[in-house]
Formats: sequence, C-alpha cells, structure tokens
Amino acid sequence: MTVTGGGAPTLFGVSDVAAIRASGLGKSYGSGVMALEGVDLEVGQGERIGFLGPNGAGKTTFIRCALGVLRPTAGSVEILGHDITHDRLAALAQVGYVPGDLGMIRQVSGQRMLDSLAKLHPRPPVLRDQLLAALELSEGDLKRRIREYSTGMRQKLGLVAALQHDPPVIILDEPTAGLDPVMQARFLGVLDERARAGRTVFFSSHVLGEVDELCDRVAMVRGGKLLLVRDVDELRRARVRTVEVLFDGTVDPSTYAVEGMGEVRVEGHVHHFTMAGDPGPLLARIAPLSPRDITIEAARLEDVFRALYLGDGD
Repeated sequence: MTVTGGGAPTLFGVSDVAAIRASGLGKSYGSGVMALEGVDLEVGQGERIGFLGPNGAGKTTFIRCALGVLRPTAGSVEILGHDITHDRLAALAQVGYVPGDLGMIRQVSGQRMLDSLAKLHPRPPVLRDQLLAALELSEGDLKRRIREYSTGMRQKLGLVAALQHDPPVIILDEPTAGLDPVMQARFLGVLDERARAGRTVFFSSHVLGEVDELCDRVAMVRGGKLLLVRDVDELRRARVRTVEVLFDGTVDPSTYAVEGMGEVRVEGHVHHFTMAGDPGPLLARIAPLSPRDITIEAARLEDVFRALYLGDGD
C-alpha cells in the first residue's frame, strides 16, 4: 500500500492490471454539488477492501460510477483493465454486484430469477449450489414466489444471484442488511473463501465489525473525497470504545487516567468516557479501585471516523 503525499491517497494492489482502478474520478449532480471529486484508487487483484464513510460520503456514487450505472463527469474507472465507459460489457462480465437497494421482480420464483440472471451472464453459475447451501435457501424456497420471501430471504437470494458465477471482482454495497447475525457470519465466511481463491472483494459497509473481520485494508471517503487508505490493523489501533464504570463510592477519575481516555462524565457513581487504543492499561488502573461493573462497547463507526479525521478538516 502506498499513500502519496500532496494529493488523494491511493491504494496499490499486487498486479499491474488492477481489479478496480479509478483515476481522477468525479461526479457532479449540477449546481456545483460534487458527489465525488478527484478520487484516485487502485485495488489489486485478490485484495479485500473495506470502503467506509458516513451517509452521503460518496460510497454508493463511487460504486455506481464503477459499474457504469452513473456516468462520471470527470476521470475514469477500469475493471480488470476494461474502461467502464467505453468497454462496459467486458468490464461487467468480470463483476458480481450486490446493491444497497436490492430490487427484484416479486411475481417470479426464486429459481426463475436465478436462472434468468445466469443466462444473461457469460460465466456459468458454478457456485450456485454451494451458495444456496451456505445461506440455507432450500429447493422449496426457490419454488416460492419472491413476493412470499422475507427481507432476509430476498437478500440471500440477491447474494446468490450476484456470486453464483464466481466473478473475479465482487462489489458489495451494504450486503448484509436484512440478514440475521448467523447468516451475516456465514456470508462473511463465503467472502473470505472467495478472497482466498484469488477473487477481489470491494466491500462498502457501515458496520466496522464486518470490515474488521473480513478486510485487509480500508479506504475512507468523506464529502466525495478519498481521505485515506490504511491497513485494518492500523484502523484497529485507532478504534475508540465507549466505557462505563460503576463504582461503590466516590472515585476521582484522575486515579485511573491513562493515555487515550476522553473526558470523564460522572453521574452518581457511574463514570462514562471514551477510550482509544488498547484498554489493557485502563483495566490495570481500575482493578485496584474494586469497580462493581465495567462495560466496554465497540465504538460506532462514526466515533472511529471522528478520531481518525480530527484535524483533517470538514
């Protein structure tokens, strides 16, 4: 990974032919509103990349430009060397895509939808049976009309449809929305398996835990600009946690203060604060004070962004 100085950060992959290459990518919706601005990003073949940012950051716009759904107003995007504007069919032949707003024809059966989509793709549906088993969609489920499916079943069907042809490049926009925790874990396992088989996974999500579990690197956007690219290990070290400690009596917060702590808010005998980095030193300081209870919660993604972006400007 190389982050260039004096401009937008860039993530360089392991092959001269990038799985995804955006060069100076920009998208304007008129009236001077830039949804994307000057994005340079390279994702190498076989990489697992988390694409992160708050709502309205430009994540979905980037993905839609990369797929040719939206036409960029500046720059270009290539998928495995195929320019999405001038060679879209060849580019899309390499891609499996799950949109954030998954739409389906609800009058047809699940089986018919999978078969119809398979006929439209140049690659055979070699992974269909494996995916159906992993996501627990039975033969009986596929015979039912999609209108009878729950939200989770529709999402699982969409994931099978996108990945059944074992695409070299997998692009996912909030793919686990609607899945229960067991299916989320199962699907992340499928993605990990495909990545180990050499497939590229480009994964947009608000859920830090998913990115932490699956991805090797992350690219972060805000306000349509690529702010940084980092290893997940580096992101993990910058993580902010929410901490709540209940004491039996009055305790001065300065007695357990350690590096990385935020300002302490005391409500009765309960102390609330945030903690960045390793919580080990904090626990070592608090233990002799005999706390009645300690709760340490993983930070919201917004908290992580706040810690990472502080000083980057709005």
